[in-house]
Amino acid sequence: MTDEERTQTIRDIVLSYLEGATPEQRHVYVARSNYDDNAPALRWLIDNPQLDRGTALMIYWYLGAAGYVQFASEDGLKDYEKDTFQLLLLIEQRYAGGFYTQARIWFAPEHSEGGGPGDSRLPNVRPVSTLMREEVGTEFVDLEPENYDDGLPFEVVEKIEALFD
Repeated sequence: MTDEERTQTIRDIVLSYLEGATPEQRHVYVARSNYDDNAPALRWLIDNPQLDRGTALMIYWYLGAAGYVQFASEDGLKDYEKDTFQLLLLIEQRYAGGFYTQARIWFAPEHSEGGGPGDSRLPNVRPVSTLMREEVGTEFVDLEPENYDDGLPFEVVEKIEALFD
């Protein structure tokens, strides 16, 4: 198997898991996955209207929204930053427009361990809307469940690890 085939197979395994995952399992994935290599899975989640608003908000802040307040547009951004900037704008638009309708899972941007509004002292050129700063949901999700690694259950991790044997 080539590296490209292995990468695609890993993406397929993760996406297959997320398609059948509960909202809580998706929330754990967002909280604990490696943001250096989870872009396809995050994009699938962002494009899914079944995504809970608490999880959408978590993605928004974990992508580093606080660091992008210094940019009014893509001007001055590096290419890889442009992708993130566009995703942040998309999440803002969808969140405000009601694309994500479920709001069970609790997330409080001000108390987030992975990124939140207080993370930046940068010039605030493009302020984050109040809506994106508000606590949402009531259902607490344990972000450190047993038998998980990198946001995935061990049985999914084992499928991925088997690709390297």
